[in-house]
Amino acid sequence: MSIARKLIPSGEDQFPFKFKVTTTTSNTVFTCPLVDYGGLTPNLNIDWGDSTSSGQITASTSPSRIHTYASAGNYTVTISGFMPGFKVNNNSAIRSLITEIIQFGNVGVRTFDFNGCGNITSIPTSLALASVGGYDGLGEMINFDSFLRATGISSIPADMFDFSPNATTFSNTFSTCLSLTTVPSGLFDNVTNATSFASCFFSCTALTSVPTDLFDQNINVTNFSGTFRNCRALTNVLQFTYNTNVTIFNNVYNMSTSVNALTGTAPELWNRTPTPSGTDAFNNCFGLSNYASIPANFK
Repeated sequence: MSIARKLIPSGEDQFPFKFKVTTTTSNTVFTCPLVDYGGLTPNLNIDWGDSTSSGQITASTSPSRIHTYASAGNYTVTISGFMPGFKVNNNSAIRSLITEIIQFGNVGVRTFDFNGCGNITSIPTSLALASVGGYDGLGEMINFDSFLRATGISSIPADMFDFSPNATTFSNTFSTCLSLTTVPSGLFDNVTNATSFASCFFSCTALTSVPTDLFDQNINVTNFSGTFRNCRALTNVLQFTYNTNVTIFNNVYNMSTSVNALTGTAPELWNRTPTPSGTDAFNNCFGLSNYASIPANFK
């Protein structure tokens, strides 16, 4: 079975979602962060990785989503069936316990959120997952809000969103990923339905550059509020040439301090008709060549 042929599984292939839970003390309680989405509810089974399973779960609030690990160790949690949503939401009780995304599988997920899982340091590539569905399981994703927010990732696979053409929301997707240094070209090219990148890279303080054409294909975006806010190591500013439907640029490059590396020429967003909202869009961006001519309400 070739890797290339299996990158996108056939309709009859069903792969579970798997992730690693690491406990350091006995009797650690883990609550699987299942959520409904758009009226869809789960219908799934959880193998907890310690020779026990949940039985069939048909509600995101089911007590069966809660499990106690008797001993410290590493456990592969396997979710099979239909899972419309999974949201850690920076929950202090579980965020440090999730230490690895093993595979996305294809469980019908619409919203994923590993927010606060600082022990996740990498994203498995589609090639590495070729025999278990690649990124095909992200094909029904709508909401990438806080997807990998505040995780420990340092890089992003270039095809991360190539299988998610219906996704609309990318707010806080990578915000406060403090080890992230670069963004690959073409990352968002296939998500042409996206409407919001608000705070997408907020406070990615190690991020030094982004491709100049990063958002060129995202012509339906209306919100770039805070997209690169406090990315103080960032050296280049985007022009948003093809993002003509945007109504909100508030804080898009707000650095909150004069100690930042941003250079280049700010796009003259204030000259667009109608004029988008741009409160503090270029605050403290003194290194921009046209900073003096930026209207007061945009800086």
